[in-house]
Amino acid sequence: MLVDLDHLLANPIFEANRCSINFHFLHTYYAMVGYVILLFFPKPFRIIGIGLLFHMLTDFIDCLMMYSTCKACLTDSPAIELLKRVSEIFGL
Repeated sequence: MLVDLDHLLANPIFEANRCSINFHFLHTYYAMVGYVILLFFPKPFRIIGIGLLFHMLTDFIDCLMMYSTCKACLTDSPAIELLKRVSEIFGL
């Protein structure tokens, strides 16, 4: 998806233990609010918003899986507080 083009602006472009949630500008909490707003627009925008929100969900699940196997790997992640709270809720 085009939303992952923001990964090309990161330095380094690829890092194995990096959580993209709230790190790349199209994966920030502010961008996600915009994706939710797209749900209230007519058809093509609504579908795009749904797709972007599912993309954010899959990226978050990826971060959560990384965090559950290596908590020290994501200590400097911008989404660390959210990861801690969700992992406590689900007992990961």
